[in-house]
Amino acid sequence: MKSLLLLLLSLQLLFAATSEQVEEYLTVSSSEEELLLLESQFSSMQNSFSKNSEEEKSTYDMQLLSVRFKEYIQKHLSETEMDAVLENYKNVLYLQFVAASLNSAEDNETRAYLKALESDPDASERMEILEKISKHLNKKESMLIMFDGMMKPLLQNAQGIEKEDDKFMEGQKEAYIAAMQLRAKRETLFNLKDFTIEELEEILKVVKTPAMDHETKAVYGAIAYALKEFFISISSRYDVSKHDPSKYNKTQTDTKNTK
Repeated sequence: MKSLLLLLLSLQLLFAATSEQVEEYLTVSSSEEELLLLESQFSSMQNSFSKNSEEEKSTYDMQLLSVRFKEYIQKHLSETEMDAVLENYKNVLYLQFVAASLNSAEDNETRAYLKALESDPDASERMEILEKISKHLNKKESMLIMFDGMMKPLLQNAQGIEKEDDKFMEGQKEAYIAAMQLRAKRETLFNLKDFTIEELEEILKVVKTPAMDHETKAVYGAIAYALKEFFISISSRYDVSKHDPSKYNKTQTDTKNTK
């Protein structure tokens, strides 16, 4: 058994992406900036939960976020897959889209743009391409990884619910996926507002590649892996009963209306 484990480990190391590839990926994909932003946001969230010295002892070291993210990416993308992922970032138009995605807009600005776009009779071709791009970038399967890795452990250890309430958990999962997909779709469409039809078609070719699917699943998995312990650390201070479930119903309604 020990020999088998060593063999599996050696094979994993043999086919895993190299550390040099991971570092290059973090640079070209702007993941470094996003990880710093996540670190700041979740540090603030953690501070709001830590009200006394006892709770502070169980706080999550946010510096581990980047370490665990890199570790997961390296293990779950092979060297060949990472080569293909990095090749996508050589596309100038796709790089411009990635850069545009770093500048988050206000919700009201995004909604106003999308409302105008949807009511424009001359924008049907543009909307069709945008929908395809969003579909490939924001797949349900990838977002399920986030829910199972972060939200499920949080809810399972939180206050205010029965631990074996499968119906509740299923409802939370559906609401989470609906909210994530709606938000991601809005952001994707808004971030592509300055691209021409021809440029959107070029970006669509990139996001349809198998490498994009590999990257998306790996990134969502890496975020979930990096933050799982954080969510578990705050779960005992999280009371589900204090959150209004009606907002999830509204989210689902909004999602249907945008399709």
